[in-house]
Amino acid sequence: MEITIGQNAGFCSGVNFAIKQANKLLKEGEIYCLGEIVHNEQLIQMLEKKGMITISDLEEVPNQANVIFRSHGEPPSTYQKAEKKELRIQDLTCGNVKAIHSKVQKAKETSFILIIGLKNHPEIIGTLGFAGQNAYIIETEDDILDAYIEYEKTNLGKIYVVSQTTFSSQKFDDLAEEIQKNFCEAEVIIDKTICNSTENRQLETMKIAKNSDIMLIVGGKKSSNTRKLFEIANKYCKRVHYLQTVKDMEQIPFKPTDKVGIMAGASTPKLLIEEIKTELERKF
Repeated sequence: MEITIGQNAGFCSGVNFAIKQANKLLKEGEIYCLGEIVHNEQLIQMLEKKGMITISDLEEVPNQANVIFRSHGEPPSTYQKAEKKELRIQDLTCGNVKAIHSKVQKAKETSFILIIGLKNHPEIIGTLGFAGQNAYIIETEDDILDAYIEYEKTNLGKIYVVSQTTFSSQKFDDLAEEIQKNFCEAEVIIDKTICNSTENRQLETMKIAKNSDIMLIVGGKKSSNTRKLFEIANKYCKRVHYLQTVKDMEQIPFKPTDKVGIMAGASTPKLLIEEIKTELERKF
Protein backbone atom coordinates (compact mmCIF):
# COMPACT_ATOMS: atom_id res chain seq x y z
CA MET A 1 0.00 0.00 0.00
CA GLU A 2 1.27 3.45 -0.96
CA ILE A 3 0.31 6.25 1.44
CA THR A 4 0.57 9.97 0.60
CA ILE A 5 -0.07 12.59 3.28
CA GLY A 6 -0.54 16.18 2.18
CA GLN A 7 2.20 18.54 3.32
CA ASN A 8 -0.50 21.10 4.12
CA ALA A 9 -2.61 18.66 6.13
CA GLY A 10 -3.52 19.69 9.66
CA PHE A 11 -3.29 22.83 11.78
CA CYS A 12 -3.03 26.20 10.07
CA SER A 13 -1.06 28.93 11.87
CA GLY A 14 -4.22 30.54 13.28
CA VAL A 15 -5.50 27.32 14.85
CA ASN A 16 -2.03 26.40 16.09
CA PHE A 17 -1.75 29.79 17.83
CA ALA A 18 -5.23 29.47 19.36
CA ILE A 19 -4.58 25.99 20.79
CA LYS A 20 -1.16 26.95 22.22
CA GLN A 21 -2.57 30.08 23.82
CA ALA A 22 -5.58 28.23 25.24
CA ASN A 23 -3.30 25.65 26.85
CA LYS A 24 -1.14 28.43 28.28
CA LEU A 25 -4.16 30.27 29.71
CA LEU A 26 -5.59 27.08 31.22
CA LYS A 27 -2.46 26.69 33.35
CA GLU A 28 -3.62 29.81 35.18
CA GLY A 29 -7.09 28.39 35.84
CA GLU A 30 -10.60 27.98 34.47
CA ILE A 31 -11.52 29.97 31.36
CA TYR A 32 -14.63 30.39 29.20
CA CYS A 33 -14.62 30.13 25.41
CA LEU A 34 -17.30 31.79 23.30
CA GLY A 35 -18.21 29.07 20.79
CA GLU A 36 -16.12 26.04 19.85
CA ILE A 37 -12.49 27.10 19.84
CA VAL A 38 -11.95 24.94 16.73
CA HIS A 39 -14.28 22.61 14.85
CA ASN A 40 -12.74 19.43 16.23
CA GLU A 41 -14.50 17.45 18.96
CA GLN A 42 -11.39 15.66 20.22
CA LEU A 43 -9.49 18.91 20.75
CA ILE A 44 -12.43 20.55 22.49
CA GLN A 45 -12.84 17.59 24.84
CA MET A 46 -9.12 17.68 25.67
CA LEU A 47 -9.26 21.40 26.52
CA GLU A 48 -12.49 21.06 28.48
CA LYS A 49 -10.83 18.41 30.67
CA LYS A 50 -8.21 21.03 31.50
CA GLY A 51 -10.85 23.53 32.57
CA MET A 52 -12.11 25.28 29.45
CA ILE A 53 -15.87 25.94 29.48
CA THR A 54 -17.49 26.31 26.06
CA ILE A 55 -20.44 28.71 26.03
CA SER A 56 -22.70 30.03 23.28
CA ASP A 57 -23.55 33.43 24.78
CA LEU A 58 -21.69 35.89 27.00
CA GLU A 59 -24.70 35.92 29.35
CA GLU A 60 -23.49 32.51 30.53
CA VAL A 61 -20.21 34.06 31.75
CA PRO A 62 -19.95 35.61 35.24
CA ASN A 63 -18.92 39.28 35.33
CA GLN A 64 -15.15 39.92 35.36
CA ALA A 65 -14.35 36.35 34.23
CA ASN A 66 -11.76 35.32 31.62
CA VAL A 67 -13.19 34.59 28.17
CA ILE A 68 -11.58 33.46 24.94
CA PHE A 69 -12.62 34.95 21.61
CA ARG A 70 -11.69 32.18 19.17
CA SER A 71 -9.79 32.40 15.88
CA HIS A 72 -12.96 32.96 13.80
CA GLY A 73 -13.35 36.45 15.22
CA GLU A 74 -16.30 38.32 16.72
CA PRO A 75 -18.32 41.39 15.64
CA PRO A 76 -17.88 44.72 17.48
CA SER A 77 -21.16 44.17 19.36
CA THR A 78 -19.63 41.18 21.16
CA TYR A 79 -16.67 43.27 22.36
CA GLN A 80 -19.11 45.91 23.62
CA LYS A 81 -21.12 43.30 25.49
CA ALA A 82 -17.96 41.90 27.07
CA GLU A 83 -16.90 45.39 28.15
CA LYS A 84 -20.22 45.96 29.93
CA LYS A 85 -19.71 42.72 31.88
CA GLU A 86 -16.10 43.73 32.62
CA LEU A 87 -14.86 40.48 31.12
CA ARG A 88 -11.15 39.89 30.60
CA ILE A 89 -10.96 39.11 26.88
CA GLN A 90 -8.31 36.73 25.61
CA ASP A 91 -8.52 37.59 21.91
CA LEU A 92 -7.30 34.67 19.76
CA THR A 93 -8.76 35.99 16.50
CA CYS A 94 -6.66 34.78 13.55
CA GLY A 95 -4.36 37.48 12.16
CA ASN A 96 -5.76 36.97 8.65
CA VAL A 97 -9.29 37.51 9.95
CA LYS A 98 -8.26 40.66 11.84
CA ALA A 99 -6.75 42.01 8.62
CA ILE A 100 -10.11 41.55 6.85
CA HIS A 101 -11.89 43.38 9.68
CA SER A 102 -9.53 46.33 9.23
CA LYS A 103 -10.00 46.33 5.46
CA VAL A 104 -13.80 46.38 5.53
CA GLN A 105 -13.85 49.01 8.27
CA LYS A 106 -11.77 51.29 6.06
CA ALA A 107 -13.61 50.48 2.81
CA LYS A 108 -17.15 50.88 4.17
CA GLU A 109 -16.81 54.67 4.13
CA THR A 110 -16.83 54.71 0.32
CA SER A 111 -17.85 51.19 -0.78
CA PHE A 112 -20.67 48.68 -0.60
CA ILE A 113 -19.11 45.55 0.95
CA LEU A 114 -19.76 42.10 -0.47
CA ILE A 115 -18.58 39.23 1.72
CA ILE A 116 -18.28 35.88 -0.06
CA GLY A 117 -18.75 32.96 2.32
CA LEU A 118 -21.16 30.80 4.31
CA LYS A 119 -23.91 32.97 5.81
CA ASN A 120 -24.00 31.17 9.17
CA HIS A 121 -20.24 30.75 9.58
CA PRO A 122 -18.93 32.58 12.70
CA GLU A 123 -16.12 34.23 10.73
CA ILE A 124 -18.61 35.75 8.27
CA ILE A 125 -20.86 36.98 11.09
CA GLY A 126 -17.86 38.70 12.68
CA THR A 127 -16.74 40.33 9.42
CA LEU A 128 -20.29 41.52 8.67
CA GLY A 129 -20.32 43.30 12.02
CA PHE A 130 -17.22 45.30 11.05
CA ALA A 131 -18.54 45.99 7.52
CA GLY A 132 -21.56 47.94 8.77
CA GLN A 133 -25.02 48.42 7.26
CA ASN A 134 -23.96 48.72 3.61
CA ALA A 135 -22.82 45.12 3.28
CA TYR A 136 -24.20 41.82 2.01
CA ILE A 137 -23.17 38.16 2.25
CA ILE A 138 -22.80 36.22 -1.00
CA GLU A 139 -22.96 32.46 -0.53
CA THR A 140 -24.35 31.46 -3.92
CA GLU A 141 -24.95 33.09 -7.30
CA ASP A 142 -28.62 33.60 -6.33
CA ASP A 143 -27.55 36.11 -3.65
CA ILE A 144 -25.97 38.50 -6.17
CA LEU A 145 -29.25 39.97 -7.44
CA ASP A 146 -30.49 40.58 -3.89
CA ALA A 147 -27.18 42.25 -3.10
CA TYR A 148 -27.55 44.50 -6.13
CA ILE A 149 -31.02 45.59 -4.98
CA GLU A 150 -29.55 46.60 -1.61
CA TYR A 151 -26.63 48.34 -3.31
CA GLU A 152 -29.01 50.48 -5.39
CA LYS A 153 -30.49 51.89 -2.19
CA THR A 154 -27.14 53.54 -1.40
CA ASN A 155 -25.22 56.41 -2.99
CA LEU A 156 -22.02 54.41 -3.11
CA GLY A 157 -20.24 53.92 -6.43
CA LYS A 158 -17.74 51.30 -5.38
CA ILE A 159 -18.01 47.59 -4.58
CA TYR A 160 -15.43 46.00 -2.31
CA VAL A 161 -15.39 42.19 -2.29
CA VAL A 162 -13.74 40.05 0.39
CA SER A 163 -13.97 36.39 1.33
CA GLN A 164 -14.21 34.00 4.22
CA THR A 165 -10.61 32.88 4.74
CA THR A 166 -11.52 29.19 4.39
CA PHE A 167 -13.88 29.44 1.43
CA SER A 168 -13.48 27.40 -1.76
CA SER A 169 -10.99 29.15 -4.02
CA GLN A 170 -12.76 28.04 -7.21
CA LYS A 171 -16.18 29.09 -5.92
CA PHE A 172 -14.79 32.48 -4.95
CA ASP A 173 -13.41 33.01 -8.46
CA ASP A 174 -16.73 32.00 -10.04
CA LEU A 175 -18.77 34.28 -7.77
CA ALA A 176 -16.34 37.18 -8.20
CA GLU A 177 -16.72 36.90 -11.97
CA GLU A 178 -20.51 37.02 -11.70
CA ILE A 179 -20.34 40.00 -9.36
CA GLN A 180 -18.26 41.94 -11.88
CA LYS A 181 -20.84 41.18 -14.59
CA ASN A 182 -23.80 42.25 -12.45
CA PHE A 183 -22.19 45.39 -10.99
CA CYS A 184 -20.71 46.49 -14.31
CA GLU A 185 -21.53 50.19 -13.79
CA ALA A 186 -19.67 50.32 -10.46
CA GLU A 187 -15.99 50.22 -9.62
CA VAL A 188 -15.52 46.66 -8.36
CA ILE A 189 -12.48 45.83 -6.22
CA ILE A 190 -11.91 42.10 -5.74
CA ASP A 191 -9.82 41.24 -2.68
CA LYS A 192 -9.38 37.47 -2.50
CA THR A 193 -8.87 37.16 1.23
CA ILE A 194 -8.75 33.36 1.27
CA CYS A 195 -5.63 32.58 3.32
CA ASN A 196 -2.65 30.95 1.61
CA SER A 197 -2.80 27.79 3.71
CA THR A 198 -6.43 27.22 2.68
CA GLU A 199 -5.68 27.69 -1.01
CA ASN A 200 -2.56 25.51 -0.85
CA ARG A 201 -4.48 22.79 1.00
CA GLN A 202 -7.22 22.78 -1.64
CA LEU A 203 -4.74 22.63 -4.53
CA GLU A 204 -2.80 19.83 -2.89
CA THR A 205 -6.01 17.88 -2.24
CA MET A 206 -6.81 18.02 -5.96
CA LYS A 207 -3.31 16.83 -6.94
CA ILE A 208 -3.27 13.94 -4.47
CA ALA A 209 -6.85 12.88 -5.32
CA LYS A 210 -5.95 12.64 -9.02
CA ASN A 211 -3.23 10.11 -8.20
CA SER A 212 -5.01 8.08 -5.51
CA ASP A 213 -7.30 5.06 -5.55
CA ILE A 214 -8.84 6.19 -2.27
CA MET A 215 -8.85 9.51 -0.41
CA LEU A 216 -9.22 9.99 3.33
CA ILE A 217 -10.31 13.49 4.38
CA VAL A 218 -9.75 13.99 8.10
CA GLY A 219 -11.48 16.60 10.24
CA GLY A 220 -14.53 17.59 12.27
CA LYS A 221 -17.96 17.42 10.66
CA LYS A 222 -18.55 21.11 11.52
CA SER A 223 -15.32 22.21 9.85
CA SER A 224 -16.13 24.30 6.78
CA ASN A 225 -12.64 24.02 5.28
CA THR A 226 -12.59 20.23 5.73
CA ARG A 227 -15.92 19.86 3.94
CA LYS A 228 -14.45 21.85 1.04
CA LEU A 229 -11.56 19.35 0.84
CA PHE A 230 -14.08 16.50 0.75
CA GLU A 231 -15.93 18.18 -2.13
CA ILE A 232 -12.70 18.70 -4.08
CA ALA A 233 -11.51 15.13 -3.51
CA ASN A 234 -14.83 13.77 -4.78
CA LYS A 235 -14.28 15.49 -8.12
CA TYR A 236 -11.03 13.65 -8.80
CA CYS A 237 -11.22 10.36 -6.89
CA LYS A 238 -13.99 7.73 -6.95
CA ARG A 239 -13.49 6.46 -3.40
CA VAL A 240 -13.48 9.28 -0.84
CA HIS A 241 -14.14 8.92 2.89
CA TYR A 242 -14.61 11.57 5.60
CA LEU A 243 -12.96 10.58 8.91
CA GLN A 244 -13.27 12.15 12.34
CA THR A 245 -11.42 9.42 14.24
CA VAL A 246 -9.37 6.29 13.54
CA LYS A 247 -12.47 4.21 14.31
CA ASP A 248 -14.14 5.60 11.20
CA MET A 249 -11.70 3.51 9.15
CA GLU A 250 -13.17 0.20 10.33
CA GLN A 251 -15.87 -0.04 7.65
CA ILE A 252 -13.71 1.14 4.73
CA PRO A 253 -12.87 -1.69 2.27
CA PHE A 254 -9.17 -1.05 1.69
CA LYS A 255 -7.10 -3.14 -0.74
CA PRO A 256 -3.41 -3.95 -0.23
CA THR A 257 -2.67 -2.44 -3.65
CA ASP A 258 -4.47 0.84 -2.96
CA LYS A 259 -2.77 4.18 -3.36
CA VAL A 260 -4.14 6.06 -0.35
CA GLY A 261 -4.15 9.85 -0.16
CA ILE A 262 -4.67 11.62 3.17
CA MET A 263 -5.60 15.28 3.60
CA ALA A 264 -6.82 17.01 6.74
CA GLY A 265 -8.55 20.27 7.60
CA ALA A 266 -7.02 23.26 9.37
CA SER A 267 -8.30 22.20 12.81
CA THR A 268 -7.12 18.57 12.62
CA PRO A 269 -4.23 17.60 14.96
CA LYS A 270 -1.13 16.10 13.35
CA LEU A 271 -1.32 13.30 15.93
CA LEU A 272 -4.64 12.07 14.48
CA ILE A 273 -3.19 12.05 10.97
CA GLU A 274 -0.24 9.98 12.20
CA GLU A 275 -2.58 7.57 14.00
CA ILE A 276 -4.48 6.96 10.75
CA LYS A 277 -1.23 6.36 8.86
CA THR A 278 -0.01 3.95 11.58
CA GLU A 279 -3.29 2.01 11.47
CA LEU A 280 -3.05 1.63 7.68
CA GLU A 281 0.53 0.38 7.97
CA ARG A 282 -0.50 -2.06 10.69
CA LYS A 283 -3.25 -3.54 8.50
CA PHE A 284 -1.24 -3.75 5.31
